[in-house]
Amino acid sequence: MIITESGKISDELYVIGPAAIPVYLLDGPVPVLFDGGFTALAQLYETAIREILGSRKPEYLFLTHSHFDHIGAVSHFKQAWPDLKIGGSLRCREILSKPNAIQLIKDLNLEGTKNLKKMGISPLHEHPFESFDLDILIQPGEKTALSPQLTLTGLHTPGHTRDFISYWIPEKKILIASEAVACYQNDGSVQTEFLIDFDAYLDSLKIIKTLEPKILCAGHHAVFTGEDALRHISASVNAANEYLAMTEGFLNKGKGDIDRTVSSVKALEWDGRPWPKQPESAYILNTRQRVKTIWARMNQHSGETS
Repeated sequence: MIITESGKISDELYVIGPAAIPVYLLDGPVPVLFDGGFTALAQLYETAIREILGSRKPEYLFLTHSHFDHIGAVSHFKQAWPDLKIGGSLRCREILSKPNAIQLIKDLNLEGTKNLKKMGISPLHEHPFESFDLDILIQPGEKTALSPQLTLTGLHTPGHTRDFISYWIPEKKILIASEAVACYQNDGSVQTEFLIDFDAYLDSLKIIKTLEPKILCAGHHAVFTGEDALRHISASVNAANEYLAMTEGFLNKGKGDIDRTVSSVKALEWDGRPWPKQPESAYILNTRQRVKTIWARMNQHSGETS
């Protein structure tokens, strides 16, 4: 099944907020959140979480990576639940210490707020993004006991970013993969999500495939269950390879012109895609990084064969 709406996914798993920019909640003896969404949606997330948990509080918030649309509401959550323990990778902590990175996260969340207003979503939390500290550094392969019957393992799954951690709950075969897998779009298309390393991204997908998750939580728009979870992993591999071939063609035609290639890819991918979709500046930023990654890979492989 492909679930594209907010709400209950299984007995204890929920999509919180708009499915396009979700926060995941795993309820149980120890309630756990995954990722922090947009800053502007902080109040919507908080309200939905409180409706499910009642007087109980989330105890953990685990971050997959430090992109603006996955950490935007974290500071608000910390204010709402001061004892909330925030976990992420060492690289995530390093990024959050950089003023330039924080300013970019603020700017992109501001653009996201403008788009949410156009979509008529309310109420919106119209405060700028605020940085925060990590309470827990997640080491690859490290297990966290959520209860006597439930464990969580952090998996280093780079490719989208270097700081990327996916979260595996083996007892329930739930994988919070976010953008370690492709992003399912609201028009049914699939957007590959490698940014900094194409080959590492494919290696991460191989790791994910061996887990055979029954519930696969992607970064935006959809949760996949049963056979559709396995199909989406395969579709993620295919989408990456198709994107590689397309972009290599544009780069060869343009003799390595990055700007021209970004424009060509955007015309095919983004321009005709219906809303809601990734904000334009964030899309261009990511597309430029993907194109530069492929161009560097092409030059590396050319040098190896010359």
